Amino acid sequence: MAEHRRSEDALEGRDVEVYLKTPLFRFKYVYNGQERELLENAVRISGIVLREKGSGILMRVHVISNMKKVEKELPFQEVFLPFSKIDFVVVS
Repeated sequence: MAEHRRSEDALEGRDVEVYLKTPLFRFKYVYNGQERELLENAVRISGIVLREKGSGILMRVHVISNMKKVEKELPFQEVFLPFSKIDFVVVS
């Protein structure tokens, strides 16, 4: 039986769209002096994978989406997503 090895940095530096099993936690934040709330039911995150670790991926986020609306003005630039929260990843 041939041994199959996975490269530890298979996704690092790649543009990806991550689809989540459950939406991101919704919270309030201030952006440009205005109080806002994170997009409801955000289940898609697009960006670049900065690091891939045994438990998940660290991403630089470009946009989040709830499949109807896209949000680009976010309260964070990077997010760690545990593999347990990820349904699947589309690699560009």
